[in-house]
Amino acid sequence: MNVQSLVIHLEDTIALEIESKRTALAWIERLEGALSDYDPDRFAEVVEDGAAITRGDEGNTARRQRLLGQLAGAWSVPQGTLTLGGIARRLGEGGARLEVLREDLRQAVSEVLRRRRRLSALIGMHQRINSDLMQLVLGCESEEELAQGGSLINAEV
Repeated sequence: MNVQSLVIHLEDTIALEIESKRTALAWIERLEGALSDYDPDRFAEVVEDGAAITRGDEGNTARRQRLLGQLAGAWSVPQGTLTLGGIARRLGEGGARLEVLREDLRQAVSEVLRRRRRLSALIGMHQRINSDLMQLVLGCESEEELAQGGSLINAEV
């Protein structure tokens, strides 16, 4: 494959990655909704859906790495040294679309990371609330005492 073909495939792969990040954002919103509504069944369903999103991300990442490796070979540079910005600069005007895609991908990844941190905080809050409620209901003095008392399975408060 020549450099131009590799770049076109790389641009298509980046576009797929951006769409995958948008899908991940929608998934995070669904997960947040299930947590906020305290709907364990919907939460479990949404968590299962997340596995397909993760597999798609892994495939896109592997494809991008393979294309970057092929471009590195075509330009006789060490594998792992090329970045999307560096490729866009090498291509000059021909790299304009890649530069736009690079920025869009950066923004999408940044938003996914921000929302995942927020989701993590929300999950932590739910865990603390549940733990506090269980301590109160069972009359435990500490979380250690609660942990020694056994486990509840599929319990709803």
